Amino acid sequence: MTNLEALITNIELCSKADGCSTVTFPTLKKLSVNDVADLELVVSFPCSPDVVTIWSSVSKHVQQQLLQKKPQAVSITGLGTFHIQKWLSFENGKVLTFQRPLFLLSRRVAQIRELRCASVPVPDEIKKVTVSAKKIHSDVPYSEDVVQNCMQETLNFFYFILTNREDADFVLKDFGTLAIRGTEVTMAFCEDFLLSLSKSTYVVERLLAKKWVISDKEVPVSPSYFGRVYQFPQFEIRAVPRRASLTGKKIFTEFESALSSMGLRGNVCDGFLAE
Repeated sequence: MTNLEALITNIELCSKADGCSTVTFPTLKKLSVNDVADLELVVSFPCSPDVVTIWSSVSKHVQQQLLQKKPQAVSITGLGTFHIQKWLSFENGKVLTFQRPLFLLSRRVAQIRELRCASVPVPDEIKKVTVSAKKIHSDVPYSEDVVQNCMQETLNFFYFILTNREDADFVLKDFGTLAIRGTEVTMAFCEDFLLSLSKSTYVVERLLAKKWVISDKEVPVSPSYFGRVYQFPQFEIRAVPRRASLTGKKIFTEFESALSSMGLRGNVCDGFLAE
């Protein structure tokens, strides 16, 4: 994991210097250094649980709800809602059942910079549930308050990155990745989850071939203007292919602006501006 404590400190100092309402991430800072003394550890684990562990439990809970015989719509407050669309199709002399996961982006995220996301509203007849810190708390060695604060602070950090016009991937382990590039939003899903849902390799292949579902294997090659994305909840900066539509000078300006917004200074050689 990236030096999360240092990254958070830079952002907190930056927000204070700008005279804006101060952005703070106290729980993330403690988790980043495994400072368990103040985190109300409720059970002992053989390894130090952290932010990724908590979000892995969130992902597990979402999958459990969607894989039920009668799947429910599952909402992660501040991120979005997942549900399952089901239909029948006559192919090769057989009636096949198709199921695909769908994602409805949270309005809170979409409004940050007018993000565009193809979405299908959740049908009224589908029961809706929300991922709760109380439920996640039962799977990890932290109190309910710590889980709640960790989830909210991670999302606040995610919002901060998007507000500064950076690209980001939000990974839900073994389930899917929310990929944001510019104003374009893609929710891509793990093929193993699709197979668990459909119980048919042929159906999964058809879903992917028809682009009814996007595989998360496509996310690492999804280009960004800057050739990098912030990956959550790992808090890593990952290299991706660069889009060629920005000029070198504009990339330089945007890059310097992004670093400045995080309280960092970048040294970029003159050669970076060559076109």
